[in-house]
Amino acid sequence: MKMTLPNILSFSRLVISFFFFVFFISNDPFLQLIALILFLFGSITDYFDGYFARKYNLSSNLGKILDPLADKFLTISAFSSFVLLDLIPLWMLLIIIGRDLITTFMRTNSNKSISTSFGAKVKTTIQMIFIFASLLMIVWMNSFPNSIISSSLNVFLHSIYYDLMMLFIVLITIWTLIDYLKTK
Repeated sequence: MKMTLPNILSFSRLVISFFFFVFFISNDPFLQLIALILFLFGSITDYFDGYFARKYNLSSNLGKILDPLADKFLTISAFSSFVLLDLIPLWMLLIIIGRDLITTFMRTNSNKSISTSFGAKVKTTIQMIFIFASLLMIVWMNSFPNSIISSSLNVFLHSIYYDLMMLFIVLITIWTLIDYLKTK
């Protein structure tokens, strides 16, 4: 098994996920800023691993498993930290984890190569944008706790609008699971 650049990028997301989670839940503004940067880097590697795999014909069976798995680790570590911060309810995280476990189980136990669907790619992109925006707000609030902007961000993070955006993500997650089950 040869480690190609796309696989190295995907594997780096697994490592980043761990450090992201540890740094973000530390409640230290500097470590949370590092976590934000790690998440951004991890999100960028999600794009480039696929880009390099396609452009340089470096697609592999390992990459087809490792890439979506790394995405799941990164997003689940972020959503888990949001549960710990009481930004989202546990049931939303459990739906996301459940969907990811089912699709990963089906993908690894399939006799044929199963590539990631367009809907799943859209779901992951929306999740990563939502997570990054949330992280940015939280890092700002913890870095500048007495600012007017922090007060406004805190109100937003605990508003019905934030909850509705997260509910939208959960619904997309469910939709991609149903779509996955129908096509596989």
